[in-house]
Amino acid sequence: MSVRKQRNTKVFSPTTLQDLLSYYRDHPGAVPFAGGTYLFLSKGPREGFGGELIDLGHVSELSQISRTERYMEIGPAVSISKIINTGRHVMPRSLYAALRNIGNAAVRNHATLGGNICARSHRLSAYPVLLLLDVRLELRRVGNTRWVNLNRFISGDEGPLLEPGELVTRIRIPFMDWDVEQFRQQERLFTPEHFIFCGVVRKQKDVISDLRTSFCIGNRLTIRTRNIEAELIGRKLPIPPEDGLEMGRMLHQQIERNHPEMDKFNVHRIRRSLNWFLQILNDSE
Repeated sequence: MSVRKQRNTKVFSPTTLQDLLSYYRDHPGAVPFAGGTYLFLSKGPREGFGGELIDLGHVSELSQISRTERYMEIGPAVSISKIINTGRHVMPRSLYAALRNIGNAAVRNHATLGGNICARSHRLSAYPVLLLLDVRLELRRVGNTRWVNLNRFISGDEGPLLEPGELVTRIRIPFMDWDVEQFRQQERLFTPEHFIFCGVVRKQKDVISDLRTSFCIGNRLTIRTRNIEAELIGRKLPIPPEDGLEMGRMLHQQIERNHPEMDKFNVHRIRRSLNWFLQILNDSE
């Protein structure tokens, strides 16, 4: 394990998972990173980071992709570009679209899925999609390994919910056959106007057997519409216009109840995205 100094920052570079976990246990204030794009983009290059950083990029176990018949497992230090190139024909189309929307080619060559998930003050591009896909995370620290669902790893404004000395070591994405998948991202990341919509649907003939949607507004707020999902599952396509209007009213009531501070512009964007998705769903019949 090497140590190097850059201005006021110490960078530790372990080469084994055991060394990494041992060092992180003994230095809980250190910040793990792989590509470093989130550290750079969210803080700005002029501020400097200070303190201690742990470079995950030299730990081979964290830079691998593997597949089974049921899922794809990705190490947290695998670059977005490598994930796209390796898994584009097997991963859900909505996830592929989200990964392609991350920065430009140069950013994707360095950015990682682990960093996208573990960003503390932002919900980044892949998160709203992964939230719908029943993604599970392997979390490890010295002497302990556990698996958690992503929706428990990050909940509301809380997250990531890691124990001291604990790191994400594997990201498991199930293979699921979705008939309709949509991902739409608007405005720049790290701005209050940033907006993401994702929706996935499975059908049995012309009946909705599973439907999931998520909205991400600004830097942190992510909304699942489970009540609307429950109303639509089991419905026959096409959804009548009056039922679509009722779904919009239910969504509006949910926002007013749970997020009364939300401005009218974002409420309108959410309702419009839901209407757009329902129209696409009807057209897919």
